[in-house]
Amino acid sequence: MQGSQFQSPQGYHQVPPSSQSYPYYQAQAQSLPLKVELPNLRLPSRYQAPNPLTQFQSPQTNNMPMASSFSNSYYQNPSTPSASGPTNQNAINAVFDQFRQPSDPLDEFSIDATMAYFDALGLQLDDVTLVPLSKVLGSESMGEINRKGFTDGWMQLGADSLPKMQEKLQELRQSLDTNEEYFKEVYKWAFGWAKPAGSKALPLDSATEWWRLLLQSRFGDNGHLERWLEFLNEKWKKSIPKDTWNMFYEFILSAKADPTLTGYDENGSYPSIIDAYVDYYRNLEQ
Repeated sequence: MQGSQFQSPQGYHQVPPSSQSYPYYQAQAQSLPLKVELPNLRLPSRYQAPNPLTQFQSPQTNNMPMASSFSNSYYQNPSTPSASGPTNQNAINAVFDQFRQPSDPLDEFSIDATMAYFDALGLQLDDVTLVPLSKVLGSESMGEINRKGFTDGWMQLGADSLPKMQEKLQELRQSLDTNEEYFKEVYKWAFGWAKPAGSKALPLDSATEWWRLLLQSRFGDNGHLERWLEFLNEKWKKSIPKDTWNMFYEFILSAKADPTLTGYDENGSYPSIIDAYVDYYRNLEQ
């Protein structure tokens, strides 16, 4: 697959081709009627046979609305509802039902419905905004959307129509860029959402892709992200536990201010795997 562009909060850059791209969906772009380049994502197991993405139809063919242009508003408080007027919960339910397929359970989206909804929002699967949106919608694992999470999330943000949801999606993008605490909150939340159900760790190949998606635009220029991933794939070769996931963000944030790691404290609170990475990095730099 050719490298594709994803929309990060700080701009657009290339995602390198990868045979292990993004953790759950598995789709072939040429089998879709839409001219959309999808990353090679693996679906949750219950969706793998048959793959419903091979039956996915464009919202245009289902009389569903397509995405309109986003607003330029800036998202300062992710929990602040719209000030344009009271939000209509019935209208949110109507949007949910607009995308729910006839064969879907009453209160859940199938993968077809999820894909159609994301497409109508103008959201690609390799767009980092997929993560905060899934958090807003109360998704417990990638691709899962139910009615309660959908209505609760959009009620909280004050969006009861597709155009308003598109505006809020743009605000989520801006918030990831401008609100460091919100980005950190989304980053930590992503671990539980991205890991396999019932597992306490994130597979290394999945963690590698999520780190690139979430952190490349923020920290890619200091060299430590790719060195860290190189180290893990050469030396670690195991799944990533939650503590390592969380503390790596603190580490790479500090490394942005201290790229040579001269101030790194081996007796600090970092897990031993990060201590090992620092030794690995220093040996390479000698």
